[in-house]
Parts: sequence; C-alpha cells; structure tokens
Amino acid sequence: MNNKSNATKRYKSVLTGPVTTTEPKFLHDIGMDRMVGAFVALASEVYILRDRLGALEAVLENAKTIPEGAVEALEETTEQSKTRQDDAQGFVARVLSELHRSDVPISHIGRKTREMADG
Repeated sequence: MNNKSNATKRYKSVLTGPVTTTEPKFLHDIGMDRMVGAFVALASEVYILRDRLGALEAVLENAKTIPEGAVEALEETTEQSKTRQDDAQGFVARVLSELHRSDVPISHIGRKTREMADG
C-alpha cells in the first residue's frame, strides 16, 4: 500500500455507520477536536442568544414597553445578580466541558444495529 492509501485509512473523517466504540476524531488531534467542539458549542450559544435577544427587542419595541436606555440603567437586586452569576457559571461549564469530555459515546447502540452496520 502506498502512503496516500495508509493516510486515507488512518485519517478517515467520514462516518459510514453508527459510532460503536469511541467518538471519532475528525481532526486527528484530540486537543484540536475538543477545541473545535468548544467553539461549536460557543457558536451555538451565541446564535441562540442573538435570536432570542432580537425577538425580545422586537416585542418590547412593538409594545413600546420600555424607554430607551432602560437596560443600561438597570439596578439588579441581589437575587437577580446571583441568578445571572449562576447562569454565567453554567454557560462556561457547558462550553469548556468539551475540552475534557470522554471519548465514549453517550448513546447506546444496540447489538442488532451493530450487527447491521458491520453487516
């Protein structure tokens, strides 16, 4: 076998069936795979925030509910501040958890499915 064929087999990045052993390493570098996972998780969070914020702003603008600058002038209660801090900690944990996640899939592939895939 030539070097190109060996590299193709060694660095296969296309799934051809269910994941039955360990999670695939698409970038062939576990650290980079996890970094990309963290980036994708962060990008997802940012999009969700942008979407919800845009919808909320539209609702408030349409209803003429709050005056201009009200968000910037907000003075939170202790409970509100604590809720925001807890949310920020959860956010960071979700994003950074990708950097140290297990290679073992979180889903279970049944024996019959495995047999069909190995076929």
